[in-house]
Amino acid sequence: MIVKRFIFSFLLIYSLPIWSYLYNFKSNYSLKKIVIDPGHGGKDPGNLGTGRYENKEKDIVLDISLKLGKYITENLKDVEVIYTRKNDTYPELYERTSMANSEKADLFISIHCDAFQDPRAYGSSSFVLGLNHGNHSRVAIKENPIIKTKEDKVNYGNFNINSPEYQIEVSLYQKLYEKNSLKLAELIQNQFRERVKRKDRGVKREPLYVTSRVAMPSVLIELGFLTNKKEEDFLNSKRGKEYMASAIYRAVKDYKNIQDGVLNDLENIILKKDLNSVIENEDDLNESVFFSIQIFTSSKKIDPKEINNISNLYFKIHGDTYKYYVEKIDTYSKIKEVQKEVISLGYEDCFIVAFHKNKKINLKKYLQEKKIIYDEIF
Repeated sequence: MIVKRFIFSFLLIYSLPIWSYLYNFKSNYSLKKIVIDPGHGGKDPGNLGTGRYENKEKDIVLDISLKLGKYITENLKDVEVIYTRKNDTYPELYERTSMANSEKADLFISIHCDAFQDPRAYGSSSFVLGLNHGNHSRVAIKENPIIKTKEDKVNYGNFNINSPEYQIEVSLYQKLYEKNSLKLAELIQNQFRERVKRKDRGVKREPLYVTSRVAMPSVLIELGFLTNKKEEDFLNSKRGKEYMASAIYRAVKDYKNIQDGVLNDLENIILKKDLNSVIENEDDLNESVFFSIQIFTSSKKIDPKEINNISNLYFKIHGDTYKYYVEKIDTYSKIKEVQKEVISLGYEDCFIVAFHKNKKINLKKYLQEKKIIYDEIF
């Protein structure tokens, strides 16, 4: 009886500010509002990297967060973006989570950069709420609040990752949000690995304050290690920021499509549209370099009768995968114009590829050799 009374009191008093937002939660909700949290800011610079750059963690994550929000606003018209900060200010952690809860957001993404004493450490990670803090406690130490003053105790309550109360809360929390949090984290890591070619350090569970205090699926991202010179160079570059923001945007879009029922699972991200004209015989392909637009891949051959509205569509078989392409054009500027048209038809994930003698080649390397500006982000 004492134990039951303790748990009831804990849930009623300790968690009420958060759990009062749970009445409208559904696992298959449609994504309408997202909170983007650029870590640190203001008086808190975050990690300082190697010291070679003026920009600190707080500056890099703010730039990438604003780019991410811009991509979402421009391409997902029905999704509202809210930032915990849009400039060099420092909202306390409890203020960030309180904002997300009061806005009744559907998703919370906190963006950070990693650091380690060994400069060889590199790669990107995504963290969801959990209790497995053995080997990864450095992240919890780095990202969680330090409670020293009476004011801290008032603002952060009884936050103690080792307390029984906290472990009960996490267990209850996971039942509601873990599935969708993991889903988004896996999509983010997939984009980092496949599209931006970053080292995938995986999805991990950590007892983090910001993910434990928001009443919605949430992920904390560590973009890369600023203590690694190559990764620091990449994350400080304009291209690096655009690519990382674009990768997270793509993951959010795929997550939204899954929630909306457009995508069936994480492995079959295939957009089915009305298409037209499929080229199955490639004997007549030009042996010179040409550009095409890849619009989707499929584990199965799609019936040409189901394909309308896009002409000059052909496919190539790569192992067990069918890759579908549009057009064969020998001018990069022209294929970029075609890409805009394809995007307008709903294929926002399409991208340009290059072929030489009917074999795919490295597009970026080819354009660099020809001194053509490579500016494909999406």
